[in-house]
Amino acid sequence: MSEPQVINRAPIFDQTSYALSLKENTGTVIDGISFSDPDADRITRSISGTDSEAFSVTSIGSIAFITPPDFEAPTDSDENNEYEITLAASDGALTTSVSVIITVTNDVSDDEVGQGTLFGLSVEVGEINTPAYDRPSTWDDQDGDCISDRHEILIAQHLEGDGAYPLVMSSNGCFVETGRWLDPYDDIYYYSASEVQIDHVVALYESWVSGLGNLDTALQRRYANTGSLNEGILPETSHNFLAVGASSNGEKGSSDPTQWMPRNEAYHCTYLKKWVLNKSQNELLFDQAEFDFISGRASDCDDEPLPELPANP
Repeated sequence: MSEPQVINRAPIFDQTSYALSLKENTGTVIDGISFSDPDADRITRSISGTDSEAFSVTSIGSIAFITPPDFEAPTDSDENNEYEITLAASDGALTTSVSVIITVTNDVSDDEVGQGTLFGLSVEVGEINTPAYDRPSTWDDQDGDCISDRHEILIAQHLEGDGAYPLVMSSNGCFVETGRWLDPYDDIYYYSASEVQIDHVVALYESWVSGLGNLDTALQRRYANTGSLNEGILPETSHNFLAVGASSNGEKGSSDPTQWMPRNEAYHCTYLKKWVLNKSQNELLFDQAEFDFISGRASDCDDEPLPELPANP
């Protein structure tokens, strides 16, 4: 009678690939990878791939950074704090490999930030690294009344001109169709909601690289929709939104005041005050050139604070 044939089976990971993260200043060991061997064979693990030189396998089989990662000085090949490796588990005869991406996230406690004052508001001055830009979604419906945040802003910034330009809503009351809006950047009126864009005064990209990019996705989305990181703020009450035309909005793009200012010079002081208020309230950083530019222009402006904006009825 012949001996039963023994069939060796390859090691198994609990996922086909991994996307993991480690916050700087919290150690070196990467958690979240599990494996097993169907035959209970002894397993060895090895690392290869683009950023493999940054890692080792520990005495207990975990993978770890050889040197604690520094978010401000990434050593991955793309220098974007995303380390790409291939992890292999072998029983000596068969090997299973998986792709692993490890993202190093920022610990703001070691960021170098200075303090300053603009228009009487305390601001933070400095620069930090942020992940690659991933634009947060817009427009939600914060108060659940079927009117999106975009259309709440259109309602709030509508100018009826003593009744000459009434606000016209869709038949279901959820969308603005026509009215009158003044683009303060160009000092031009628009009369159809479809011709109006909602500008983030501090553009989402600028906000992202000023610190928004290091926050969790829920906070990023709240800010993109309401102009605030704080819960319960309605978009129409934020000074970070303006109903404008496509021409000025496209020209401005993601520029900061050192790169772009409205063509309408009479609006410059209001624009800078809105910029400063939004960054100050949300603790977004000013880079030095941006701070110096606004500081140099502040003396041309009065000391009147921006008015509080009411919620829609």
